[in-house]
Amino acid sequence: MDVKLNEEEINAKLAKFRSTYIASPFLKSVLNELDECRKLSKLGGDPECMIVTGDTGSGKTSLLNKYLELHARQELYKGTFIPVLSTTLPGKANSVALFQQILADLGHPFPFESSNEVQLRKQIKELAYNCRLELIIVDEFQHLIERKSLTILKETANSIKSLIVDIKIPMAIFGMPYSSVILDSVSQLSSRFERRRKLGPFRISIAKDKEEYLAFLTKLEELMDLPEPSNLASENLCARLYAYSNGNFKKLKNLLGEAYRAALENGELYVSNQRLTEAAFKRNSELTKNNNPFLLKKEQLTILEPGEYVGWDDYKREGEIDGRFKDKPKKLSFSDVF
Repeated sequence: MDVKLNEEEINAKLAKFRSTYIASPFLKSVLNELDECRKLSKLGGDPECMIVTGDTGSGKTSLLNKYLELHARQELYKGTFIPVLSTTLPGKANSVALFQQILADLGHPFPFESSNEVQLRKQIKELAYNCRLELIIVDEFQHLIERKSLTILKETANSIKSLIVDIKIPMAIFGMPYSSVILDSVSQLSSRFERRRKLGPFRISIAKDKEEYLAFLTKLEELMDLPEPSNLASENLCARLYAYSNGNFKKLKNLLGEAYRAALENGELYVSNQRLTEAAFKRNSELTKNNNPFLLKKEQLTILEPGEYVGWDDYKREGEIDGRFKDKPKKLSFSDVF
């Protein structure tokens, strides 16, 4: 046992683990593309727009927050400079709600006063110019799609196209995988969003993908300020971690954060399998002694690698779930991968 830390020291270590952003080469390329959209759009021509999609827990929010951190608004003596505006759509949103929310986030004193799209676009254009806005990011874009008919989707897509044409500022959309549906409902809007990047879970059936997963585990372990290695990327633990998380970025980091906290609080030298077992039980109430991956023998592990349509399971068209997009995960054994 090592000397136990006090609460302040533990919280400082946990804060570093929870807040540090780990970017894979792919995520770094997405951050760079967001910058390209801003810079190229200043040179004239049609604004360079982009869509970033991914299932819940795929890292969209972390990526978005990192980009906003790099390009934060500034209060200057000449006024407020907002290089990048991020707006989040509420549930059951429409194009009017989107435009009103953009106005609110830009600081308009009465953003919800008008419901006239032409007037709203005019107000956005004026404020965007005054704030020297360079990029609009719309998060939770799927709220414009859910429970909408194809006719309404087309109307909404046309409204977004009109906004981009009017203000001549690029837009980046973040949302669930089926967010692309609204873009494809109108060809003129679809052509403006040629840049499409998909954030998926970690996969391990292909060697290159497995290397990226192991590199992520190694980075997480480096953030754990413990005296001895926890060997998260070892065959034994990395397989169990994958069986628990199905490669989901958020589930993986949350589990490890829980186990890391317990190790710190108990003055332990590394994150043990026991701490991972306890953390898994704590975070997932459906686990039992018979299916907790940190208790099973390696040969008993069931590893499910998500398929092509992960994140599409809740996609609804005309109020009904569309079965064409039901995900079909690949079932792997320990020997298949290791």
